[in-house]
Amino acid sequence: MLQLKKIIAKNNSYLFTETNQKDLKDFGKVYTVNQINRKEKNFFMNFIKLFFLSRKIIKKIRPSVIVSTGALVTVPMCIIGKFMHIKIIYIESFARIDKPSLTGKIMYKFADVFVVQWKDLLKYFPKAKFWGGIF
Repeated sequence: MLQLKKIIAKNNSYLFTETNQKDLKDFGKVYTVNQINRKEKNFFMNFIKLFFLSRKIIKKIRPSVIVSTGALVTVPMCIIGKFMHIKIIYIESFARIDKPSLTGKIMYKFADVFVVQWKDLLKYFPKAKFWGGIF
């Protein structure tokens, strides 16, 4: 998402990310949440809490589009957004060359536009848009 800083600056944008991210001061409107790990024992409870927090944020800012580049913490935001008829754009990580991410597998079902940066991923996501390396 840091590569999208110019686009974010030109639009009324908000950044929703994990607290461990750096260089966020230039984004202005930033919501951060703790990183979640699906292997932690409290994962399920933290994931449910994230749904409630995501709903609260969406109701407050009322976005017209949600763009996600991954991280499991964005899944609740995107799912709630989808149910609220918000357009969802998901960009699979550039690091995913020949196998999809767990987040990508989930988001493929919800995204209005699903983008891959490597052609090999089209065998997993046949309806995806291949844009090559975006960043």
